[in-house]
Amino acid sequence: MAQPSKHPISGVFYFRREVPEAIRGILNKREWKVSLRTKELSEARLRFAAKSLECEECFSAARDQLAGKSRLLLADAPRLADQWAKAEVDSWETEPERIDAFLVSSESGLDSASEYVDGDTPQTRALAVFNLVEIYLADRRLPVPSQAEPLRYALVDSFFYRWISVCDLAFQRKRGNWSSHIDLPLAETPLAVERQRVELAQQGPTLTAVFEKWAEDKLASDGRNRSTVKTVAEFKTVIIRFTELFGDLPVIQITKPVVQDFRLKLGEIPVKGQGLRGLTALELILKAEAENLPTASLGTVRKQLRALSTILSFAKKRLGVLQEEPVAASGIIGQLLKSAKRADASEHGDKEYSWADLVSIFKSPIYSKGWKPPIADYGEAFYWLPLLMAYTGARREELTQLTVDDVRQDETTQVWHLSMRPTGDKSIKTESSKRRIPLHPDLLELNFLAYKDSVPAEGRLFPKLRFHPTEGYGHNYGKRWKEYLQKVAKIESKADPVHGFRHTFKSLCREAYIPREVHDWITGHANQNVGDTYGQNPLMRMSEELKRFPSIARAAGLIRDQDEG
Repeated sequence: MAQPSKHPISGVFYFRREVPEAIRGILNKREWKVSLRTKELSEARLRFAAKSLECEECFSAARDQLAGKSRLLLADAPRLADQWAKAEVDSWETEPERIDAFLVSSESGLDSASEYVDGDTPQTRALAVFNLVEIYLADRRLPVPSQAEPLRYALVDSFFYRWISVCDLAFQRKRGNWSSHIDLPLAETPLAVERQRVELAQQGPTLTAVFEKWAEDKLASDGRNRSTVKTVAEFKTVIIRFTELFGDLPVIQITKPVVQDFRLKLGEIPVKGQGLRGLTALELILKAEAENLPTASLGTVRKQLRALSTILSFAKKRLGVLQEEPVAASGIIGQLLKSAKRADASEHGDKEYSWADLVSIFKSPIYSKGWKPPIADYGEAFYWLPLLMAYTGARREELTQLTVDDVRQDETTQVWHLSMRPTGDKSIKTESSKRRIPLHPDLLELNFLAYKDSVPAEGRLFPKLRFHPTEGYGHNYGKRWKEYLQKVAKIESKADPVHGFRHTFKSLCREAYIPREVHDWITGHANQNVGDTYGQNPLMRMSEELKRFPSIARAAGLIRDQDEG
């Protein structure tokens, strides 16, 4: 946490913060330094928080400008006032009647309107000119600052003093003195956002432009299927987060220090909490700090940086606009992978269900009392999907998208299995995900094949599940299953409600001495070496090895041995 810095001689505390490299061109400074006007640390801390928020607002405004959003800085106020004054005076050449707006009638004739306004208070200045400010900003399609923004007062002051000059000039012109003029040194100076846009345009494509080209190429190459559309949407979220924090930079400006700063910011963004939807990255970070919300894990940060790396790699290899891909060059993804593995090792038990959890799940009301969701009709999905996930280690979407035809019996070995293949609207995560999964004997004894025969042969295995455009058939089921575990089954586990089955399956396979290559074949994990890619995974071998997998159904009482009656 940043703290006030103390001057070594005067003892006065200061707020100091380095200006991010990306917005130095707009703010024209490398460091934001403001005196807190106190030598007392307790008082300095209170003022420090206010200055920190003010600084963040200014940085945010600068980043908005980089992103092409119309937002003004304090330095723009005198520029706008001079530009307004020049435009007004120039209009008098063709519309001389406009001069009268700056004059008032008096007993002696006409006077400058400025003579009748007391400009000693902010209130009287605002009354005199703020209508002019609003009209001019609207004409320029620029936002009108709220009363709480310092920019509002800066605009009022700048326009007020320019208005006085214009009133006096109008009075001179009305008296026939057309040789008089006013000095407007900033009239030809572009606003910060306009200057930056010109500079950015000269530096090549921005991150958003590169992302759009990448997305177009991705969809053309991989097809507009659900998996590809979801990937594009996830990558777009990362790009939006970057532009919210740093602006829509030309990719040539995204250096290793910028990547490092982005990595730190990603780690400050909350992953859970009320009222997060619709907030910008900066607003999310401030909310997480204020409410002590849980933030992104190292694995999540790494995944997001990989998305950025993919886009920048496209800029380098396909567009030729980068000499170096900064994410890969920084080595940060490898570092995060090592750190994430260490964190996973220390928290491994939190990812999977314990044996007691599994027994409790399969003794819960779904299996003991025939419980059904009270509102939506999911058919038999609530009964069979947990069993399938527990006995196959398959992903939720792999199972929820299955058709009846995907439950097959091999002609040679007679082994019943699930066929994971990308057909129609079905997709797979990776090439290794395309596979056959033998059905454990417990599933057959629980009459899974009878369930398969009970639904229309030409349709999906779980026909009551509704399709979600990006999350697939399992989206709503996943949410309801989580609620069921927490509120109905009362299962207290840190494991992910759905993915926890996949982790548990791998652990139980290891405990049963099922060889690694076999349970990798079953779960669709990538081959460990080139030799593993040769030939096919033997279905009979997998089926025989899977018989060693422990019987969860027997432990939960779903299957009873004959000698038990």
